[in-house]
Amino acid sequence: MPKALVRKRCFVQMTGYEPVGPERQHRRFAREMARFHKAWNVQGEASPPQLSADGAVARWTVETWGPNWRVTTDFHQFRWDDFITADMAESDWRRFPLGIAALMEFVLTGTVLKYFKVAWRYGGFFLYPLVYILGTMWLAIAVTRYVAIHVAGSFGGLPYPLVLAPALWLVIFVGLRWTLGWWVHIRYALDDWYFARDLIHRARPEVEARLDRLARELVQLARDTDADEIIVDGHSLGAPLTLTVVDRALILDPQLGSRGKALHLVSSGSSLLKVALHPAAGWLRDAVGRVANAPSIYWVEYQSLVDIINVYKVDPVAALGLPAIGKPIVRIIRIRMMVEEHTYRRFHLNFLRIHRQAVMGNERRYFYDYYMLCCGPIALVDRVENPDRAVTAFAGNGSLVDSLVDGANGGIGGTANARHGALSP
Repeated sequence: MPKALVRKRCFVQMTGYEPVGPERQHRRFAREMARFHKAWNVQGEASPPQLSADGAVARWTVETWGPNWRVTTDFHQFRWDDFITADMAESDWRRFPLGIAALMEFVLTGTVLKYFKVAWRYGGFFLYPLVYILGTMWLAIAVTRYVAIHVAGSFGGLPYPLVLAPALWLVIFVGLRWTLGWWVHIRYALDDWYFARDLIHRARPEVEARLDRLARELVQLARDTDADEIIVDGHSLGAPLTLTVVDRALILDPQLGSRGKALHLVSSGSSLLKVALHPAAGWLRDAVGRVANAPSIYWVEYQSLVDIINVYKVDPVAALGLPAIGKPIVRIIRIRMMVEEHTYRRFHLNFLRIHRQAVMGNERRYFYDYYMLCCGPIALVDRVENPDRAVTAFAGNGSLVDSLVDGANGGIGGTANARHGALSP
């Protein structure tokens, strides 16, 4: 049955583990929106960002239009980038011990074995910082040994070997950190895993307070907005944080999403299992169960094979040992289909850039398009249930095709033949 097109949307975004504040996020949003405009032959503009009094939320308004449709989006960035910025300002003398300790905790608790059982690619992603650290330690030892034996040996040996050998090893190890380590983002990886460890143990009161604050904000938005639909999008490590916020909002308001303003939850490149599979994350598994079983919450998760920082073809609720109830609806996306071939060849070996594509602009028309989720006229439910028609609904000039639009109510119809099943490639 045709459903009404969206004319106004409330869109809430929680980004992944990146130190991207409101100004930079807004610049990125505008830059990537230009790709979206070109791909779909549409137009739009975003207002300057505004901060809430406490700085926890950034807001701007997006106007998007084609020849026969127009959408207003109230965009809300639920911030936690300030915590990430503080983490990244730490010295390596603190970062490396804490990061290695966090990695070892995931090993000793058996969480890594669960990664390999659920999604072996994610297990490989976990191992890469350990491989880097052990590899650079070994390489520094090998170079130190070579210098001590073959270079210094030619001059009678290394003086004060018990002092100079460790000092030489440290210099080489630090040198590798500032060269090879920069290229493989080792600082980012160690900070990310240490933050995940702290999140699991709820060890940062300031993070807990922020999540409570954002839950109250979500409740207020749901009550006040006159939008046709509300979407809360969590990307990467923002996905488990989003689930936490939605769960706490449901506790504050059990009627959330059931007063004629449906609440839609989107997760992409999700790191939910990264934290929720840890034995100490029982509180998060409970939250996931409550959100999944909330009748008023519509939840879809997008997964990609080439993104090693997410799981692939996995029902995250079932993977946590919870009853599989069909939520989230899992959809498989192909990042290669979102961008031009030359663009994909340029960044396909950059795992962070591949991972980030889920919240960036497409260069090709494709059923998954972040900016269509945020700014397009087709409701999320229609887009999920009829992905092919969400593409063919638009003509070359960016207008909605008349044959797919119900003239009586401005809706787009769906057919059983166009419906994609859960976990479909």
